[in-house]
Amino acid sequence: LMNLTDSRLAQAGNEKLELAMLSFFEQFRKIYIGDQVQKSSKLYRRLSEVLGLNDETMVLSVFIGKIITNLKYWGRCEPITSKTLQLLNDLSIGYPFSVRKLVKLSAVQFMLNNHTSEHFSFLGINNQSNLTDMRCRTTFYTALGRLLMVDLG
Repeated sequence: LMNLTDSRLAQAGNEKLELAMLSFFEQFRKIYIGDQVQKSSKLYRRLSEVLGLNDETMVLSVFIGKIITNLKYWGRCEPITSKTLQLLNDLSIGYPFSVRKLVKLSAVQFMLNNHTSEHFSFLGINNQSNLTDMRCRTTFYTALGRLLMVDLG
């Protein structure tokens, strides 16, 4: 479903469906991503069978892909941008082992190297910046800062 809706974002998107997916991701993250999660759980076996997602790193890659897509296409929709950035922020705060996996992903490296309004429209600086835009920028750069500091301990 996510791949289908993402492929149509250039034409139109459904805000409620995007928010529902983000809520699902947040609940999934709380339950199934972290150092204490049983890697041999039935869920990861089933994800491997059905979606080809063999481990937590592949699941994190899907999360980050969705985050980048949302920030690219939904940058002017505050509810989606805020919820997407909250997911990124929560992932960056997560368990050290998971965050180290996250930093190694090419999509995260893309965000760390291309954190401009050219790639993420909500970062655009204009004279009509409001408090919400500033909060979104702060959340984004806080999460990126945490990701940059992972290897420093």
